[in-house]
Amino acid sequence: MNTQHLLKLAPALLIAATLLGGCSMFRKKAPPPAQPPVTVAVPVSGTELDQANLEKVRLGETLKAYPINRYVDPKDPNLLHEAHLVYRKEASAGWNLSPHAPTVVPLGPVLAVSDPAEKPAPTNADIEQRMNAQTRLMAALTEQNETLVAELARLNRELARLREAQPQNTKEK
Repeated sequence: MNTQHLLKLAPALLIAATLLGGCSMFRKKAPPPAQPPVTVAVPVSGTELDQANLEKVRLGETLKAYPINRYVDPKDPNLLHEAHLVYRKEASAGWNLSPHAPTVVPLGPVLAVSDPAEKPAPTNADIEQRMNAQTRLMAALTEQNETLVAELARLNRELARLREAQPQNTKEK
């Protein structure tokens, strides 16, 4: 009776197992762990140099092309090289340390014009003041030079007088 009873319950058990198994398919899955927000660099207006101003700040490398005619390989006389171009880097990229034109330097949203070669021209009064200062300096140097020459001449005369007097002193003793 147990076996018959189980056979009658088997379809019901099968249906229950199917329904219960199917329920597990519809369970909500746990949400994936929250990832930290990604920060993206936003370009600020006026901070990148355009191509016209780029050469005023940094010089690019210089390349030259040299045409080579046909030639026999010096290491293997059985090889002939056809005419071709050879490219050579003449100058590496580097900073432009002597710009000849005003350079727009990006300083964030604000721009400043930097021209180290530009200095205000001196005024006539400025030039005249500097010339007068140079004239006074030259007059003072000339006066000092004349004083030193006179003192040197006096010392030479004194030295000559002492030399003349010295042999007489040694003879007297």
